[in-house]
Amino acid sequence: MNTILRIPHPIEGSVDILTDEKDVVIKAHWPFDLQTDEWVDITGRFPHEDLTRLVTAAIANSGPHSIESEHGHLTLERTGEKFSFDLSRSGVLPQRLLLDFPLEHLQELSVATDRGEA
Repeated sequence: MNTILRIPHPIEGSVDILTDEKDVVIKAHWPFDLQTDEWVDITGRFPHEDLTRLVTAAIANSGPHSIESEHGHLTLERTGEKFSFDLSRSGVLPQRLLLDFPLEHLQELSVATDRGEA
């Protein structure tokens, strides 16, 4: 898998968006509480074309835009100079990671998807 975007946490951890021939995998290792060494580890897998449509919609229109697969649910929402990233998984132990990032990361992902990397 090739990394198309890495969003690092300022201290430790990251959200990594990787691609293979047909899917995009989002892996997050993000601190919940660094003092107690608690982490959120979550992975979602989505078809390339679904992520491309999602990013395009989020860039073009405000409001939440979502995709879902058997391997997760992803919502992106552009708000001014930021965007919300909401990745969740259902199952025996449901997981969810909701973060706000600078809009530049969404724009970087858009460029990567336009080049066919995702």
